[in-house]
Amino acid sequence: MGGLLLSGACAAPFQTAMDPQAPLSDRIQHLVDANREYPRWADFPAAPTDVPAPGVIATRVAGLDQTGQAVSQAAAAIDWTFVDDPDAWAATVRGRVAGARTSLATARTAAEVEAFAQSLRERAEPPPPIDPRQ
Repeated sequence: MGGLLLSGACAAPFQTAMDPQAPLSDRIQHLVDANREYPRWADFPAAPTDVPAPGVIATRVAGLDQTGQAVSQAAAAIDWTFVDDPDAWAATVRGRVAGARTSLATARTAAEVEAFAQSLRERAEPPPPIDPRQ
C-alpha cells in the first residue's frame, strides 16, 4: 500500500493545469511554454579536466592535518603565565617598557608636538588648482 502511494506521488508531483481565472495565468503559461526546454545539457559547463587525483588530494589533506596538529602543539607549549597572576604580569611588562629606550619623537611633550605640527602646517603649500576645461 505504501509503495502505491509513493509511486503515485512520483507519477504526478505537480498539478499541470492552471486556473484560467487567475489574473496572470496567460502570462505565466507563456513564460512556462517559452522556457520549457531550458535548461539543456548543453547549457551546463563541461566537467573539469585539471582535477587532482584522489591520492594527491589525500596527501594534501594529510599535510594540512599535520600542520594543524603542529600549530596546536606549539600553542599548547606556550607558557601562559600571566593568566595565573595578571597583576604580576602587568608589572613585569611595565618594567620592561619603562626600561626600554625611547626615541626623541616619543619623548616630546604635547606642547612640543603641537608646535611641530603647526610649523608643518605653515610650511605646507597646497597644489595649484586644476583647470576643469583641460
